[in-house]
Amino acid sequence: MNIFIVTDGTALPLDRQQLVCRMRNAVAGADSVFAIGCEVIGLDEFPTLSLAEGDIVIVYGACAQDADCLYGIADCCERSDARLALATKLPVFRTDVPDVAYPTAIDMVVRDVARERRLHVLDLFAYAMSWYMREYESERTQLLEPVEGGRRFSAAASPMVTSFIARWLVRRYFSRRHIADRLYGASMYPEMWSEETNDEDMNHARDIGMNAVRIGEFFWSRLEPEEGHYDMAYLEGLLDRYRARGLKVVLGIPTPTPPRWFTLAYPQSCIVNADGLVMQHGSRQHVCTNNPDYRRKAYQLTRRIGEVASRYPNVVAIQLDNEFKCHVDMCFCETCRRLWPQWLQSKYGDIEALNAAWGTSIWSERYDSFADVVMPEATPFAHNSSLDYAFRTFTADTLTQFASGLAQILVEATSIPLTHNTSTNFNLRNYDLFDQLDIVGFDTYPNSLTPWMFPMNLGLWRNLIPNDDVLLLETCASHVGYTGNYMLPHPTGFLETEVFLGYASGLKSFLYWLYRGQKYGVEQPHSAVMTAAGTPDIGYDDVLESQRLLSRQLPFLEETEVARSSVAMVYSDEARRAYNVESGGIYNFKTMVTDYYHALSSRGVDPELIPENADFTQYRCVLMPFVRNVSVRLLDKCRQYVAQGGKLIFGPMTGDRTADMTWNTADGNGLGELGAWMGVDDVVQYLSADPRTEAVVTVGDAHDALGGLVTMFRAERSLEYMTVTSDVAAGRTAVARHDGAVYIGGIPAQADGSAFWDALVAHDIAPFDDDRAFVQTGGAVLKFRRDNERHADFHIANMGGEAACIEVVKPATDIDGAGIAPGTLELAPFACVLLRFAK
Repeated sequence: MNIFIVTDGTALPLDRQQLVCRMRNAVAGADSVFAIGCEVIGLDEFPTLSLAEGDIVIVYGACAQDADCLYGIADCCERSDARLALATKLPVFRTDVPDVAYPTAIDMVVRDVARERRLHVLDLFAYAMSWYMREYESERTQLLEPVEGGRRFSAAASPMVTSFIARWLVRRYFSRRHIADRLYGASMYPEMWSEETNDEDMNHARDIGMNAVRIGEFFWSRLEPEEGHYDMAYLEGLLDRYRARGLKVVLGIPTPTPPRWFTLAYPQSCIVNADGLVMQHGSRQHVCTNNPDYRRKAYQLTRRIGEVASRYPNVVAIQLDNEFKCHVDMCFCETCRRLWPQWLQSKYGDIEALNAAWGTSIWSERYDSFADVVMPEATPFAHNSSLDYAFRTFTADTLTQFASGLAQILVEATSIPLTHNTSTNFNLRNYDLFDQLDIVGFDTYPNSLTPWMFPMNLGLWRNLIPNDDVLLLETCASHVGYTGNYMLPHPTGFLETEVFLGYASGLKSFLYWLYRGQKYGVEQPHSAVMTAAGTPDIGYDDVLESQRLLSRQLPFLEETEVARSSVAMVYSDEARRAYNVESGGIYNFKTMVTDYYHALSSRGVDPELIPENADFTQYRCVLMPFVRNVSVRLLDKCRQYVAQGGKLIFGPMTGDRTADMTWNTADGNGLGELGAWMGVDDVVQYLSADPRTEAVVTVGDAHDALGGLVTMFRAERSLEYMTVTSDVAAGRTAVARHDGAVYIGGIPAQADGSAFWDALVAHDIAPFDDDRAFVQTGGAVLKFRRDNERHADFHIANMGGEAACIEVVKPATDIDGAGIAPGTLELAPFACVLLRFAK
């Protein structure tokens, strides 16, 4: 195996011999690796390179600025089964700006190409920045040399940089980043309780069958009670006590809660909202993650936590922060004001390119420089949609930069898998975030009124990165709640369906928030395993029953692997941002996706949720709703997929906006190149919500209506089984077909009882669902499949409060080995059943 570093001569302090030595030591004993070499080559030499399967190519320097060049290298590596990583640039550290350095256009191109092609990013920029910010000047000067504009790493930094790159390569390509055991436990907050209470909770958790706890994401003040004075003995003592009881630990990095001493010393670090109001200490996430003082202290603390954690084998994962962007999305502080024009320049290059893309001739918005571009602060009316969308993307990108800095520190300090607890609620670029981590983690708090939200999350997060291990880091035993919002508890038995489906889907952890209820603060009404008084809470019996159910399910889990559905729907973080900009006053992206998923699952199709950069060829049918911008490369991928026999369903509102949230008028049809390919033109959009003007659907003798924003057009070919008409869009339809692709310009406001959905699923989706050859479900009955060479196992749960029926197509056996004949099988409310079919 060879490592090829493709560069244009940009300085990279790397000792190739030491890199090879460290790599050999790290992979010693691996049967597939018998020799490792390392070469540095120029971009002009790459076309003549003879790549072999398993080789690693790293592209670094100015040659990474050309996106087409990177795509060409990616194609070449793919043909050779070589592995490709794109590296961001080591910065020149400046002393004239508080932020030290800014990402460049090269770094932005690297991330864009890596995101689209599902490549790893070797984030040398974040690594260097996290090192610089956490070290004192006396340490920095030993490894830096002066250059024009500032300082950069000198040759003296070579051992440090080489060691980091070696550790990164081993983590990304040679170590199995997984959790060995299935974890069942809860979050604990030992900083809130006495030693005696903590001992009681640790012992009781162990005694009821839990094997894991999650701690630490908020206790910064316990580890650094005064600036620069650390008490890591507190953390060591906790980890010792959990280890003594056989409890594994998911350890949090407590950066969401800077102590009071921090906000007193650095008041300029606090978040400023669009109205100019400064967030105050007293909650969490009140500090801007872009602030250099905050980053410095966060990076220093993270390094110390990583060093401690590396000594404890019972620490099975480290969680960065807690629910990034949970409470505050955009910030308008002075730091963000400095970073914003730098980000714009990296993205657009020239101010005239920005003016053209945003159409700033409207309302005299034209800008003469990037420094002139305003942030979307309070204004009499709405801001330009392009500006709003760009600033939200800037916010997500800079958050990723902060998180990547935390990650590189931990890569350097430990080999423990890294994760974060994300959610569908937050403005993130999840692929970029988790590319720098190891295992996807998420939080979800489903309710029994919309139970399909839970399997939707399971189907989403297991497909984000190529790692089947997924961690559910927070969910409730009964109900969520805080002092401003009381919520309904789960009905008895509902929790068991979550646990049963969760582990079947591939979860490696199911952790309750929280173990002992909060006695203080705003989340006192939230359910827990035990109340604040130490007695069983409402969901306690279901927690125990779920553990017993898991013990019966476990043998089947251990002898099978996750088997994905043959049907998938695209979930887009970019689309989520788009609907925050253009909601029309009616749209919430999470609700839209959940309702769309329910329209499918209630008709027996339980799809995977995949990002735009996924390999569509792994599925027989792909649905792409709500993706406002379909790039040229994404459209090319769609065309190739259909040409290879795939079924593709676009819409609603897919392809109707550009990457800058403007009308897509390319090819003169309002849907750009997608519309041209689908054979549609004369495109209009309007709100279908009034019986006098709604878009009417006719399917045989049945009638339906599209709701929300509908896209109507003239189509070369419509759907044979459905017509859509509208008085205000006369002569147009909302459905079109082109070969194996379908475009739907709208969907009904309600999925239940919808003739539109019945027909679409029956004709263009269900025939591509391979699972229907074994079992057919619907309503509130959800399922996940696991396979081995001999069996196909379906883990099925009725998540509804009423009895339901499923159709067993082939002979099967249940969890106890009893035979199940083909035919109708009735499931009681919240019943869980495992059906094993012979292949």
